[in-house]
Amino acid sequence: MTGVLEFRALLARLMGHRTLDASVLSTAVGTGPEELQAVLDGQPPTEGLLRSLGPVLSLYAAGLFVLAGQPVPDDLTPVTRNPHWSVSPVVYNTMVMPAENRRPLLDAIRAQPLVSREGRGGLDRPYHRYEPGFGAVLLELTHSRNLTWTCTAKALYAVTGGRIYLAASTIGGIGRGTVEVTPELVAGFAGLLGIPARALAAAGGIRLPDDLPPLHPRAADVAAVIWEARRLTTAQLAEVHSTSHHLAGR
Repeated sequence: MTGVLEFRALLARLMGHRTLDASVLSTAVGTGPEELQAVLDGQPPTEGLLRSLGPVLSLYAAGLFVLAGQPVPDDLTPVTRNPHWSVSPVVYNTMVMPAENRRPLLDAIRAQPLVSREGRGGLDRPYHRYEPGFGAVLLELTHSRNLTWTCTAKALYAVTGGRIYLAASTIGGIGRGTVEVTPELVAGFAGLLGIPARALAAAGGIRLPDDLPPLHPRAADVAAVIWEARRLTTAQLAEVHSTSHHLAGR
């Protein structure tokens, strides 16, 4: 697992972004001010605190574990490690279907029953190993959604309306620190991850200019589909793909 910086500094940035002080934040997450202050003083956060902080900071709990450089708990990881699992066709259908059909698609994904996992799900490939840095964190966040480099490249293309068009190997370079994490890339990753862009930028200490081009109008729907689909098995995803194909009128 690869963190971006000491969690106390990261938490302080996120608190500053949302103008929260320690007293208000500790009340919001239901913990004592002493526990939160201990983390701000450098003590590693507990699993319970990370789970509670997510909603208050507009982040998924799985993402906070990544940002803290801690292993994501099994119940927050994707169910499958099937190398043929790919949400990209569903993302494409989400982009082209009528607006009124996107909610039924999400309902269809959420209606899929939770299945018992066999071992730890998610990506586990030798080349998904990165040096500590913000690029590594961005890739770990995509992997927590079961996205490969190729799926990530296609999702970035979708949520940015084609402005960010990268090869899978370039996505890998972002994680390995050989490709610069620009403000535009941060905004694109925020779009596919469903995280407020300025919150994600604050986590990496990156300043976003005011004149960044907007994301595609359907970016939020794509992020929701990616997040909800992460828990599907390969067979369930195939069923959802068929549904999305129909809803897209194809």
